[in-house]
Parts: sequence; structure tokens; C-alpha cells
Amino acid sequence: MQFQLVPITKALSKASFDCGNPSLNEFFRLYALKNDKLSIGKTLIGLVDKKHVTGYLTINTAQITTEDLPEEARKKLPRYPVPAFRIGRLAVDKKYQGAGIGSRLLKHALLKAVEISEVVGLYAVIVDAIDEKAKAFYEKFGFIAFEEKPLTLFLPITTLKAAMK
Repeated sequence: MQFQLVPITKALSKASFDCGNPSLNEFFRLYALKNDKLSIGKTLIGLVDKKHVTGYLTINTAQITTEDLPEEARKKLPRYPVPAFRIGRLAVDKKYQGAGIGSRLLKHALLKAVEISEVVGLYAVIVDAIDEKAKAFYEKFGFIAFEEKPLTLFLPITTLKAAMK
């Protein structure tokens, strides 16, 4: 099985994609390409054998209000919002769930965040998990939940860089 990531295009067939979550399916079919063209969020498509859409990843920038962070992280930061790299959406088609596609998509996003952090200030990678199952997926990679928003998680760039060494 040959896996590759490519930017979203109009030519890619989106109609058969089904990750099991209606809102993620709808975003992919109706809004991902438009948001990509407007540079609101850049979407990459996971393909197997150059034609089967296995999943997608949408990334953009964000900021974190430091009051949302756990006390341990908050005490080291200024009182104004800090820059972040957001994983806006990450979904895997039901036919490919459990095959490591989600991990591959996440790994790409994390590598991209580290790359960008070398030229632009970034405090963390953040993600809004769609449900508890997705939250558990991100926690396996070291993401930490916000205090008041348990489905919003973050991973400090310094932690990510240290893990990569």
C-alpha cells in the first residue's frame, strides 16, 4: 500500500469519503477546498495507490488565551494570547481506520509545526477533538487537555522538539 499526502484539488473525488462523523464528512465535501483557496485552512489528502482517499488533514494558525491553559503552563507565559499551530480537522475514512492513517496524518502535521516554528514563533500545537475517542488518540501522542475545555488539547512545541531528538 503506497501512501502519499497531496494538496486538496477539485479533481479529487470527495463523494465516497465517510469517516463516520457527519460534520467532518460535510466539511471535507463542501468547505475544505473553498477554505484552502481562501487560505483559511490548508487541507492535505491522504491517498493510497494514488487514487483512494484515506483521510484528510486541515491545518492553520491560531492563538491560545493563556487563561485556558493548565496552571503549570500558564505561569511561564505572558498574559496575552500566544501563537499556535492548529490541527483544524483530521479524519480517516472508515475503510482505513485502524491502519495507521490517522497517525501518519498527525505526524505530518507535527513535523510541519516544528518546521514552521523555526521561522515563526509558535508556543504549541492545538487541536479540538471531535469526541472522547479522538481525545484519547491525541493524548497517546502527549497532548494535554485545556482546563475548562476538555476536548481542546495542546502540545508545546518545546515538548515536541525534545521528543523528536
